[in-house]
Amino acid sequence: MTVYVQPDVDAALVVYLTAHPALAPLHSGRVGTRLAPGSAPAVRTSSLGGAYAWPWESTPEFQIEWWGGDQAAASRLARTGEAALYGLLGPITGGWITALDIPLSMLWSPDETSGRARYLTQVQLTVNPEGST
Repeated sequence: MTVYVQPDVDAALVVYLTAHPALAPLHSGRVGTRLAPGSAPAVRTSSLGGAYAWPWESTPEFQIEWWGGDQAAASRLARTGEAALYGLLGPITGGWITALDIPLSMLWSPDETSGRARYLTQVQLTVNPEGST
């Protein structure tokens, strides 16, 4: 039986959001799975798990936090980021992203501890490993 290993979607998402030309000027490279220190605009991605119904297909979900110095900056980053996410469809290292859905869009959720401006997005991807199709 052939073993299909799912691609590292966490890494692909961070690389994509970091390098996207519409987003880079808004976050200055402050993208990762941990929140960069300081109060400058930033993007944090968190895996929420997902379904793995078939060896050749998984549907991972991610929460994306769009942080800004104020609500307007966070909103601009989130709106631009959500629009840019659809460009992630296609080949990634080790496989393909074949579908994308945003079941939670632009949830205003300022940080309770710091009071910093933040919007949340939840994204669900359909992913196929290399060699599976």
